[in-house]
Amino acid sequence: MAVYERTWRRYSGALTPVRLRWLVVTQYALRDAFASRLFTAFYALCYLPSVVGIFFIYLSHNVSLLQQLGMPPDLMNVLTDQFFMLLFSWQAMPAFLVAVIVSPSLIAADLSNNALPLSLSRPIDRHEYVLGKMTVLAILLSPMTWVTGLFIFLLQSYFEGADWGFENYRIGMAYVVGHVTWIIVISMLTLAISAWVRFKPAARGALFAIIFILAGFATAVNGVTRTSFGDLIHLIRAINSVVLSLFGAPTPSGLPVSLNWFTLVAVTALSAWLINRKLRPHEVVR
Repeated sequence: MAVYERTWRRYSGALTPVRLRWLVVTQYALRDAFASRLFTAFYALCYLPSVVGIFFIYLSHNVSLLQQLGMPPDLMNVLTDQFFMLLFSWQAMPAFLVAVIVSPSLIAADLSNNALPLSLSRPIDRHEYVLGKMTVLAILLSPMTWVTGLFIFLLQSYFEGADWGFENYRIGMAYVVGHVTWIIVISMLTLAISAWVRFKPAARGALFAIIFILAGFATAVNGVTRTSFGDLIHLIRAINSVVLSLFGAPTPSGLPVSLNWFTLVAVTALSAWLINRKLRPHEVVR
């Protein structure tokens, strides 16, 4: 239908509060993500580690079933730390893959189609625009990581009693702080790559290159210098060391945990700077 054949009238519906209008960016980005049935199916599969974890908690408190399977009745007491640390890793890996799939199109699509000035002509600024995009990843990754992880910890505390929960509070803290830190770091990094690399396959390749090539280079630096200074650019080892320290376990990095935190903060700050440099709409003045 031609434009002149349409009938236009003023919008009379409810208006979104000004402070929440950046959530419109999140709403449409989520709709685009779940428009793919393949992604929706993969996203559902990402909850499999949490489902297995819940089943394991149930199994560990079903004495008759443990006896039928030939397992010790105090199975959970023996495997508590190992179980929760392994579950953390198996939750973090699918979350990383979801970020790799979704993030390349969050900002790159707007830049490729010159839609950024149109988005920022609405009552949102650059910071709210980035917040809206980052909230997409937070909404997608939180339920499969710290939300279900904390639920499993509370479920174990319910079966074992409040004393167990107080004695093992570090587990719950590790799930919340560790996963939230991982979500923030990986979200900022992937959004920065999305802003600078507009071709989706190239953006995904750049993310893997940054993480794994730098990890190999860091290992080489450690081997040549016979020190642990290469861990300053080893993102995987940094987050791993931070999480293990939250669990109270030995860390693989030879650096103090404070320097591992510095690596994560530096990556986040650099990503924010790159996003800020790229998202600069131009005003046309006659």
